[in-house]
Amino acid sequence: AGGGGYYYFQRVRTAEQPPAYNTATIASGQIRQLVTATGQLDAVLSVDVGSQISGLVIKLYADFNTLVKKDQVIAEIDPATYQQKLRQAEADLASSKASNRLQQLNTQRTRDLAAKSLVTQQEVDQAEAQLSQANATLLTRQAAVENANVDLARCTIRSPIDGMVISKQTEEGKTVAASLNAPTLFTIANDLAKMQITAAVAEADIGSVQQGQIVTFTVDAFPGRSFTGQVTQVRNSPKTTQNVVSYETIISVENRDLKLRPGMTANVSIVVASRNDTLRLPNSALRVRLPDNLTGKTAPAAPVPGTPSPGSTPAAGGGNGSGRRGGMMGDMNPEQREKMRAIMSEAGITNFREATAEQREQFRLLMVERGLMPAPAAAGEAVITTRTVYRLPGGDKTATPEPVAVKIGITDGSFSEIVGGLAAGDTIITGLSSPAGSSPSAGQPASNPFGGGGRRF
Repeated sequence: AGGGGYYYFQRVRTAEQPPAYNTATIASGQIRQLVTATGQLDAVLSVDVGSQISGLVIKLYADFNTLVKKDQVIAEIDPATYQQKLRQAEADLASSKASNRLQQLNTQRTRDLAAKSLVTQQEVDQAEAQLSQANATLLTRQAAVENANVDLARCTIRSPIDGMVISKQTEEGKTVAASLNAPTLFTIANDLAKMQITAAVAEADIGSVQQGQIVTFTVDAFPGRSFTGQVTQVRNSPKTTQNVVSYETIISVENRDLKLRPGMTANVSIVVASRNDTLRLPNSALRVRLPDNLTGKTAPAAPVPGTPSPGSTPAAGGGNGSGRRGGMMGDMNPEQREKMRAIMSEAGITNFREATAEQREQFRLLMVERGLMPAPAAAGEAVITTRTVYRLPGGDKTATPEPVAVKIGITDGSFSEIVGGLAAGDTIITGLSSPAGSSPSAGQPASNPFGGGGRRF
C-alpha cells in the first residue's frame, strides 16, 4: 500500500510540474546566407603548345615549372629534312628564273620581227602565251621556297605567351607526328598568381548568384586555411550530370603566394546575402509548436484550405512557395482573407493546388496589385517570411509562453535574421526538456533508437 501511494504521489507531482523549456536569448551577430558548390582551380589563360610538323625532337629547353617568355625557344625538331626541301625548292626556283629569262628574250625577238612583218601573228601570240606561262611557273617556285622556309622555321618551337610550363608531354628523341592534329608538347599557364574556379552551381541556387559576389573556398591541400575570390561570370549554358542540372560559375582568385595549383578541387561558398550586427533567431525556435493549454492563447489561424499559406508567396510556375521563399503578408485578418477569396474567384481558381500556371500567374499579379502580396524580390535580395515563435515574458521559465509572429529574413542554416517582432534580450523557446522517465513533451521529437543523442562512435 505504501509503495502504491508513493507511486501515485510521484505521478501527481510530475503531472503538476511545469514543462522545462530550452531557451535562447535574442542577441546581435553576423549572418551570411551561402550557396555551396564545388569546382576546379585553373589558370585564367592556359595554352597548349604543339608542333605543326612531324619530326624527331632533338632538343628541349623547358621542363615542368619552367618560367618562359613570349617567343622564347622551348624545343627544336630535327631540321635536316626541311633544310633539304628548302634547297630543292631554291634549285627549282633558280631553274625557273633561267627559263623565264630565256622566254622573255624569245618573246622580245618575236615582237621585233612582227614589227617588220617577218613572222605571223600566230607566232607572236604563241610567244606571249609562253612568257605568261613562264611567269606563272616562276611565281609557283617562289611560293615553294617560302613554304619550305616556313616549315623550316617551325622546327623551332617557341612559347606563344609569358608564363610557366605546367605540363610537358614529350622528351628528347621522341618523334612527333602531325598528320591530322598538332600533337601537344607543352601546356603553358600565363600567370598562376591569378587563377579562376569553374564551379558547378545547382539550378535551385543559381538564381541567387550574381556577378561581383564574394566567395570563400577551401582546398584539401590546406584544410585549415580559407581563401577568397569573387564571382566574375555566371554562364547560361546548362550542364546535366546524372539528371542534375547545373550552371558554370566563374570565380576569380588571387594567388600571390602561389599556394594554389591548377587542378585542385575547391569547396566553394558564395555569399549571396550578409548581415552584420543584426538580431539573430536560432532556427530551432522555428520548429517549436506548443499546445494551446501551455500558452493560454490561440496560435495564428491556419490558411484557407486549397490556398497558399498566408506567410508564403505562390510561385508563378506552380506550387506554393516554401517557407524560405515566402511573401511578406504574415497572418491575414478576416478582411484580407475575404479579398483573397475574391481574387481566387476572379482568377477562376477553386483549389490552388489544381490551378493552371496561367491562373497562378494571374492570381499572383492581382495579389501584388491589390497590396496583399509583395512584389517578387530581385535576384540576391532577401525575401521576408512570417513565422510563429514562443517568447517567455521577462525571461521567466515558469511564465506562460506567448506566441509571437516574427518576420524572418536571410538564414545561414543555424540562425535567421529577425526583421521584426522580437527585440534584443527577449527569451524565446527553442525546445522542451522531458523529465527523466517521462515521454517527450510537445514540440520535442522522440529519440531515435538507432542513432543520435548520447555518445557517438
